[in-house]
Amino acid sequence: MSLRFESGSRHPRGPAKLRFLEVVSPVAAIYRFGRGAIIHAAGPRAYHPCVLVKALRTYDGIPDLADHVIHFTGRAGKRINVDPELEQLPAQERLLRIVVDQRVRAFETFGAGAPVVCLTESTKAAVTSLIAAGRYEPCGIGFSKQFAFERAGGPALYVRGDEWPAVAALPQPVRSRVVRYWPGAEAEAGEYLPPNLANPSQWLHEREWRVPGDLGFGWEDVQFLVVPHASWQDYYAEWIGNWAGELYAQWFSSIPAVTIAPDGTVINDGFGIWSV
Repeated sequence: MSLRFESGSRHPRGPAKLRFLEVVSPVAAIYRFGRGAIIHAAGPRAYHPCVLVKALRTYDGIPDLADHVIHFTGRAGKRINVDPELEQLPAQERLLRIVVDQRVRAFETFGAGAPVVCLTESTKAAVTSLIAAGRYEPCGIGFSKQFAFERAGGPALYVRGDEWPAVAALPQPVRSRVVRYWPGAEAEAGEYLPPNLANPSQWLHEREWRVPGDLGFGWEDVQFLVVPHASWQDYYAEWIGNWAGELYAQWFSSIPAVTIAPDGTVINDGFGIWSV
């Protein structure tokens, strides 16, 4: 059984040899040819032998909805199950490694039960606000929602804290997208509250998407980069040129980028990615 997507996410940029076969989750292998994509399901699904999945709706012109998702490489707060080597790298170097490896590595996060890649569908206003508040560093990589969706990704599924015990029975990859939503609670004298009721968890402002397993990509799949200063791309393009050759340096330099200062100010948007 297979899923065939009506509209692929590939763009005619990037060296042809960057195209590859990838296994993106325990339940799906994606074969990408040109602008199309076919998902062959490895687990039981109620699909007909070949199903044409329509393209996602776009929201151009609606100010509080975005058509892209961003994976930020630096954020405040506790992390679990992250490779210690990556944990020690500055956000800028993590971003460079992702771009060079053409892969965002997945790690298990709170309640997911399996490794996932976390992204945000936050708008320009929300992203700059989160950066200004210190939640994210201005280092990230953006993809279209369509691209993430074709790789088994989707919006986080929010479940109330008092319903959280039922999450353990959910199958993967559904469970990997579940996030607890709860304001916290206080126990009466002499009573015990389990963590799912006692502890708050309110993350709606992050507008999270999750992709099960590692997220592989070609440079032509990247919608844009978020970088902390205007010279970031040129600096590392020279390094890539010395390491992999001038062709790769040119393609790396051609990836659109938005420069955002640590206070959330958009310094440069030469490609018009976030122009109002």
